[in-house]
Amino acid sequence: MGTRRPARWMEHPVRAGRRGGALARSRSDVRVAADLSRASAPAGTVWPLHGADRAVADRRNRAHGAGAPARHAVRASASGSVGAGGRARDCVARRTILRRARGARRPAGAAIQGRVMRVLQIVHGLPPASSGGTETYVMDLADALARRPDVHVTVLAREADAQRPELGLRHEHRGAVDVEFVNNTFAACETFEETYRHPALCAALARVVDAVNPDIVHLQHLTCLSTDLVAELRSRGLPTVMTLNDYWPICHRGQLIDLDAARCDGPGEHGCASCIPAGVIAPAGMWRVARRMRELPVPIVRSVPAAIERLAAAAFPADTRQLSKARADHMRAVLGAVDLLLAPSATLREQYVRFGVAPERLELCDQGIETGRIIRARSDRGGPLRVIFAGSLILSKAPHLLLDAIEQLPPGAVVVDFLGSVAPYHGDRRYAAALHHRLGHPAIRRSGPIAHERVPAALADADVLVVPSTWIENAPFIIREAFASGLPVIASRLGGMAEMVRDGRDGLLFETGNASSLAAALQRLIDEPSLLGRLRGGIRPVFTIDEDAARLHARYASLAASRGPGRAAAVPAASSASARAITALVLDYRTPAETFLAARSIETSIDAHAETLIVANGARDKGARRLRSALPRADVIESDANLGFSGGCNVGIRHALARGAEAVLLLNSDAVLHPFALRELSNVLWSDEHLGIAAAVTVSREEPQIIASAGMRYDPRTGRMRHLAAGRRFASLGTDLVRRVDGASGCALLIKRAVFDCIGLLDEAYFFSFEDLEFCLRARAAGFDTVSVSSAIVYHEGARTIGVRSPRRVYYGVRNHLRLAQQVAPLGPAARLARSALIVGLSTAYVVLSPEVPMAAGLVAMMRGTFDHARGRYGA
Repeated sequence: MGTRRPARWMEHPVRAGRRGGALARSRSDVRVAADLSRASAPAGTVWPLHGADRAVADRRNRAHGAGAPARHAVRASASGSVGAGGRARDCVARRTILRRARGARRPAGAAIQGRVMRVLQIVHGLPPASSGGTETYVMDLADALARRPDVHVTVLAREADAQRPELGLRHEHRGAVDVEFVNNTFAACETFEETYRHPALCAALARVVDAVNPDIVHLQHLTCLSTDLVAELRSRGLPTVMTLNDYWPICHRGQLIDLDAARCDGPGEHGCASCIPAGVIAPAGMWRVARRMRELPVPIVRSVPAAIERLAAAAFPADTRQLSKARADHMRAVLGAVDLLLAPSATLREQYVRFGVAPERLELCDQGIETGRIIRARSDRGGPLRVIFAGSLILSKAPHLLLDAIEQLPPGAVVVDFLGSVAPYHGDRRYAAALHHRLGHPAIRRSGPIAHERVPAALADADVLVVPSTWIENAPFIIREAFASGLPVIASRLGGMAEMVRDGRDGLLFETGNASSLAAALQRLIDEPSLLGRLRGGIRPVFTIDEDAARLHARYASLAASRGPGRAAAVPAASSASARAITALVLDYRTPAETFLAARSIETSIDAHAETLIVANGARDKGARRLRSALPRADVIESDANLGFSGGCNVGIRHALARGAEAVLLLNSDAVLHPFALRELSNVLWSDEHLGIAAAVTVSREEPQIIASAGMRYDPRTGRMRHLAAGRRFASLGTDLVRRVDGASGCALLIKRAVFDCIGLLDEAYFFSFEDLEFCLRARAAGFDTVSVSSAIVYHEGARTIGVRSPRRVYYGVRNHLRLAQQVAPLGPAARLARSALIVGLSTAYVVLSPEVPMAAGLVAMMRGTFDHARGRYGA
């Protein structure tokens, strides 16, 4: 590999998906880079070439610089679809290969001069679905950064779509910005803690981070996401910036407003019991029941959970206080793990200092406004004073104060536009209901939400903006937009509003929560016609979004450059995965294209290393030669005879143990490892001396949110075996990342050497099917536990070697199932007969009801398997 030589060409079109359709049009469509000096990724990487896949390649090439050579790719599944803008939304298994190969894990502190800087912005929502100030600002900032020739921007945002898979990922392309959405409707949330730190959600976010492979990550808001992502970023050595746009890390309601609408100081040293309902301490099952009750169309039933919560709050205040304290302690740790904290106002900075953040870690910053769409306000005034309120019509924004003030003014003196929607405040609809009846006031010219692109025109049609908020606003973007339009502002004398509005110079301040004080400010504008002109003249030039982008770009570059070896050492440099001698074994049976993808997923694992060993089982074609050519770092062993799964694996296991392997990873040839799966399996396996086998959670390559197996349960009395969580969504696994199980699928098993030394190898009499479960049960009998690790994921195609419709699956299944039951738990004649009848009956039901196996051939195969077990015939 040290010298230049032509790229190697695989000789057959690569096929994927259950139907095995060709994905490359000819042999020239799939190329494997052989010259590391000319490739930006490890040898053997497979890249996109044509059709919708070119969009993926273009994005990657932009991120790596204009000179990056285009490469070709195969799909790992035929389920890719086209998303917004015609961009490809690939199956996760395929993107797993692409993202690791393209990034090749830069070392911490890698220089970014002379190439494109990859920036990842993370926020809780984006317009048009979520059009708050922060969400709009993030999209404007992303566009401004993307206008720089040396920056590529990706935005990771949350969406809430009940019609889409929970925690599913979706891609959009908005101009020069890539947008990745993760769907979180909280359907998988079953505890209070999971509302702010959810392992399954964090795993989905981490997959996006790995795909983007950023130089810098800017966390704009983590509500509705998962705060554990910060630790994931730190473990990867990625520099992080967090803008504190409100008080959500301090207060789970985000605004430091209690249930009585009074301002508060936050949870304090011992937590807060006033705003967390006692219902959150209920078991997960009760959470699900309460959620279903709230969804019912019967009002009296929907009110039951709230009534129970009120009773529980009176009975168990200390319990919720502990939850609040735990959240606050966690948030302090999260903030402590961020490299740079930005505070848009001195008010907010002071609140976080009181929360326990060191003052020197909080940097004051201004935030820019996109001035390209701004329309200057009209300076001529005739008729009544034109007042505008823009924002959500919720309790903390206090639109009722403006209504109260209007009622104190002479009739016809003002007209008001309320631009925003009436919404419940943290589920409380009482304020919304009361306000709704007041929006028919004769002074109100128009009310209701409008698209954000229409806000500049609405501001230009007003004389003054009123911001009457009673919560301690940080730095409202609507004030910036008003000033950019040349519009004076009347605001509460509170928090960031009082910092932004200079009383008597570019606006007026009134006493917070005092409608009479607000009415007096409005009356002053009515009585002094020249005052509006003076206030307009006092408005200073605004900080533009392009200036903001330039400032942040410099801070990003400084952070990335300062991330040197010393800083990187703060993150554990060597995990158990990198410190152990692991051999990863892939058994190939005439599926070289699938085996290639499996092997590449091993070679490009992150924070872990394994020697790759391929056993070409029944190697009668040119597959072994092609694999050697395409995977020069892998050892390929050929077996002329087809030894089955157990026999073929044993050939590789003996080879690995002879070369000193401390553990062996068994990986199916039609499986693709998540980039951190090997690391997670290894770390768990060596965390407990009683563990002998660690298994990844198997998910479908075509539907990666659906679990195929999270371990196995086996009942020796009935012989019943079932795959845990099969068919459920991945998010349903909850927070228990490591579970002891009876056995696990051989799709992705990491096995300690000590297990082989103690109990031997796989039982070759099984040949195919049930040998993995038998091995796990035998290991348990010898004192080695098997665990399923939900932080380790493997994407599995299934039935690629033997075929999903092959009657042989039925034959081996029923024969080996009967053998396993007899081996594990010998019974008396009557009990053994009953158990065997149950196993055969279940197999018969599968053949009759399943559309996957031809019924006649399946029934014949089942009878043959039963007969062969009875006469003791096993093996091939």
